[in-house]
Amino acid sequence: MAKKKNALVIGIANKSSISAAIAKELYNNGFNIIATYLNEKALPYVKEVTDNLGVEKLFPYQVGNKDQLNDIIKYLNDKDIRLDTFVHGIAFASEIKKPLYEVSWESFKETTLISAFSMVDIARNLIKNDVFNPDSSILTISYRGSQVAVEGYNMMGPVKNILESLVRGLASELGEKGIRVNAVSPGPVWTRAASGISGFDKLIEAVKKTSPIGRTATLEDIGAIAYEMITNSSINGAVYLVDCGEGVVFTAK
Repeated sequence: MAKKKNALVIGIANKSSISAAIAKELYNNGFNIIATYLNEKALPYVKEVTDNLGVEKLFPYQVGNKDQLNDIIKYLNDKDIRLDTFVHGIAFASEIKKPLYEVSWESFKETTLISAFSMVDIARNLIKNDVFNPDSSILTISYRGSQVAVEGYNMMGPVKNILESLVRGLASELGEKGIRVNAVSPGPVWTRAASGISGFDKLIEAVKKTSPIGRTATLEDIGAIAYEMITNSSINGAVYLVDCGEGVVFTAK
């Protein structure tokens, strides 16, 4: 019997989160899932996902908490688990409802640390402790608001642009270590994070009308593409749009 592959998934919030869809797709394709939760308040919602994915232990993890990250790494070492993928699904913006020109530097800095640079920080520690298998990968989650101005997305647009730049830089640097780095970039999809974006319901309807196939991507669509990016050894440094073609259509107001 082939040895199971292992995925560390950081960023599951609840059943409707993109990280949950990716974890489910990986599990359905034979991956062993190691997952985290943000805090005790979030734990029941994360367990609604992970209880169905054979997860034997959940780890608390908050960006910047070195002890919590070390606990995860110690578990991997103690269990002789080597990672085939690390899924980075962390995002937070304290001033998402403010126009970009009103956002404070402190908020922008914190959002960039949590939503973008945390991928670098976690990857560095995983690499330092030699827990990746050969031909492994890192996958993060972006959004088309990184490339165009999306009403209501505000400060997260520039932060996701930074995240995508980090993907390209890491892909270039880590290839020689046998680690590929990519980002999946869905169109608008209902998640807990999306609920904080003003006018998101109108955005969903507008995208449906613009899309050549008349719909937006589902969580299952995103999970399927994410699995391909994680397992296809030819994909590296890519930011892959999963938007049902909406991004190729120009619609004048």
